[in-house]
Amino acid sequence: MTDIRRSVIKRLMRRVNAPTVTARLSALGMRAVGYTGYEIKNLEHHPANLVTPIFPESRSEVARPKPLGSTKELETTTLPPVTPLVFENIEGKPGSSIFRHGINALVPRDIYENLNQVYFHNEHEPCIVQDFRVALRNGSSKRIEKGVCAFAQGNSNWYHWLAEILPTVLLSRNLPGAYDDYPLLVPETALEIPSFKDTLDLCRGDRDVVPVQNAQLYEIGDLVYIPPQVAGPINTQDGKWPEPRNYVQNIDVMRLLRKNILQKLNISRTNEGPKRVFLARPLSNRMYNQAEIIAEAEKRGFEPVYLEKLSFRDQVQLMHNADYVVGPTGAAFANTLFMHPGSQSLVWALREYAGACFFSNLAHVSGVNMTYCFVEADSPITNSMQAFCASYTLPVDVFCQHLDMLLDKTTPL
Repeated sequence: MTDIRRSVIKRLMRRVNAPTVTARLSALGMRAVGYTGYEIKNLEHHPANLVTPIFPESRSEVARPKPLGSTKELETTTLPPVTPLVFENIEGKPGSSIFRHGINALVPRDIYENLNQVYFHNEHEPCIVQDFRVALRNGSSKRIEKGVCAFAQGNSNWYHWLAEILPTVLLSRNLPGAYDDYPLLVPETALEIPSFKDTLDLCRGDRDVVPVQNAQLYEIGDLVYIPPQVAGPINTQDGKWPEPRNYVQNIDVMRLLRKNILQKLNISRTNEGPKRVFLARPLSNRMYNQAEIIAEAEKRGFEPVYLEKLSFRDQVQLMHNADYVVGPTGAAFANTLFMHPGSQSLVWALREYAGACFFSNLAHVSGVNMTYCFVEADSPITNSMQAFCASYTLPVDVFCQHLDMLLDKTTPL
């Protein structure tokens, strides 16, 4: 979207609540440039029907990233039973968490309650937000008669698929029999990438699947929506950074997910493979001094591993066997979910992410002692989208200090 078009839409949005004639002209003007304005509402307050709860009352347990030498901090709240919602003739786009229903844009509760902090414009759903209004791009829709929602913003990212969407897939097995013929509506990624497909097949039971395309608008006649049991901000506005209060993690659902996958894959702890794993990553926009960090890790018996080169089962087995896992923050650490209780991990991340609980939450689920090291970006950053591409340097002496304390200098090579 060009800056000129964005500026025009913002001006028109401000006039939508003006006297009737001005509002209608403003709405027509927005449509002329390809957008429609909607009122942002909490999705959980606008279903056509409710389904009988499919999972009992539980707790949200959110673990703040733990710096070296600090103690573990948990934020715990009570969660109500998981009650699916049913929507009629609702429109949605895979890759987005926004649903269109009449004059309303319905968003999940975690987004609605943090509108002044989150940023949900993305390549699949270009939008402009002003207070409780949003302008969304118009487009033709494809019709699907019925289905269970298994897509959201970030659904092509391994972490967001594994930790946020896959629990929904697992819980869909508990839906009443009246919904047995409702297929799972999953992003194409879930059938194209082996690790995504493997986890989908491990969790979906006998339910059919229908792939849907990112950025394609769908009108769904009867949509079953299971409120997400794990949630956290994907992108944040300028000057805002994630905090534990922004996260939800249904601890019982996540333990069930972990148990289901480990059992279905018949994973048990063995002496095979490296016990000290360095999660290396290919060259990318987010560069750091990986070579010299790996050199120090190898002196201490760590073996560099590129998880994306392994089958999903081999990834899980490797993580479950490891005593120590170290590496930079990134989607590979989503596999912390499968580590053995009592194992250790070291993660380094930009200082702005001192409150980002993505991987510390998964470490809490699996009983892993995860330590964080925070670093400075090479150039100033003001939001999470800049952080995603920010390069940095991890001081070698700082890394060695953290790693040696992790190993406690007593564990034999």
